[in-house]
Amino acid sequence: MSTQPTAYQIPVEDIDFSPNISSEAENFFQTDADIARMAARQGMVNFDKGQAIKVSSKVLDMCLGLRRSGLASTTSTNTTEEASPAGEESKTMAAIVVEDKALVGATLFTAESGHVARKINLETGKTMKLYHGHTGPVTRVVVYQTHQGQERLITGSWDKTIRVWDTESKTCLATLKGHTDFVKALAVRTILVDNPEGGEKRKRIAHELFSASYDGTILHWDLETFEEFRGGAGGPWKGHARGINDLCLTVEEDNERKDDDAEEKEDHGKEYLYSAGSDGTIRKWDIERGQGRGGHCVHVFKHHETTVYRVIVEAGVEIWSTSADKTAQRLDLETKKVDTTLWHPDFVKSIALAGPYVVTGGRQESVRVWSVATGKLITEIKGHFDEVSSMVAVGTTLITGSLDNTVRRWSLKEQDLVAPAPKEEDPSVAALSLGGASETVVTKGGEKKAEEERKPGMMTEEEERELAELMGSDDDD
Repeated sequence: MSTQPTAYQIPVEDIDFSPNISSEAENFFQTDADIARMAARQGMVNFDKGQAIKVSSKVLDMCLGLRRSGLASTTSTNTTEEASPAGEESKTMAAIVVEDKALVGATLFTAESGHVARKINLETGKTMKLYHGHTGPVTRVVVYQTHQGQERLITGSWDKTIRVWDTESKTCLATLKGHTDFVKALAVRTILVDNPEGGEKRKRIAHELFSASYDGTILHWDLETFEEFRGGAGGPWKGHARGINDLCLTVEEDNERKDDDAEEKEDHGKEYLYSAGSDGTIRKWDIERGQGRGGHCVHVFKHHETTVYRVIVEAGVEIWSTSADKTAQRLDLETKKVDTTLWHPDFVKSIALAGPYVVTGGRQESVRVWSVATGKLITEIKGHFDEVSSMVAVGTTLITGSLDNTVRRWSLKEQDLVAPAPKEEDPSVAALSLGGASETVVTKGGEKKAEEERKPGMMTEEEERELAELMGSDDDD
């Protein structure tokens, strides 16, 4: 007589459905999918596409340096250039041909995971300056010019601090401390103040800084005293339920000011600060009302399903934003409705506006160029072999930075943009055939995944993935 084996039922709550996380030293904090993705990237490694500038660690952010008037071309000997750790730039950039006049005299600052910021000559691809001092990855860089014409660099870091640098001497002028978690976003505000020196000019320019962090707050700083505004001018601006990833300053038409206040405002419009958060929202802050009140949020935009990485406000009339919901979206500020949705196969981490084009990049490793007018994909540029973290446009050239330790240049001239062949598995391309010439919204048939419910205060899945990416090794070779 045969006996049947005893069956035991495991309660659903005892089953671990989470991804398999490796505990091996070389793959620590990475899932099976992450390890497979890394293996696939090994076959994509290249340093010839996009006239690559190879740096020593992952590029997390970039910004353009100030262009000096009358600055001569620096393709000849530059005594201020510094040797990179292994001479990568000299080797990889030897064949650069400057075809865009906008690159003459142009410089680029990068924020890198190797705890440094870097100044690069965009004509030669050589490192001009390295800024050491942070004890964690540098997450954001921004530049401004003092009223005396001096160039200043501001850096934010995982070490929770902000540093202000003299770009020429590399001297750290100040270290700003106030955040309790990673600093992820910076924005410099230019204002007019009374000129204490007197003379012909009664007013002169001054600068303030807004910083945002994974601690969910925005801080407001005076860049002349390097002190945080308190009491009569602010305190932490709170509202986001999770960390803040990006900030954008803009001036918009002031529809709220009464007619009898028109002369006082001199028709300069009204200043707003926009913040993009891991809580899936974009918040609009009234700077004037927020001073002395810990911030004053006038609207919360909720058109994304999950983490918002970047926000750009164009001409005070529309918002462009990117998200972990795999979209870049344009929202009309008058109607407060989304009129363009650009679908991607993975998280969208970077965006730039360049004339008739909007350009996006992210975890899918390629760069996508779209028509602003139609929302249709014009071309897909492949060359990076890791996440495209940041991008800026200079003239007809697009500069992209990546976690593959490179900065690359791509032409945005019409004749250089080749239309891609549609692929069924790519929703952003396949969807192009669904709309007519008048369509401005690119969708994929309404298929959307709901954001997982998460407990407040915990890192989101994409933030954990970013942490794992940056904890990976930064090879110099």
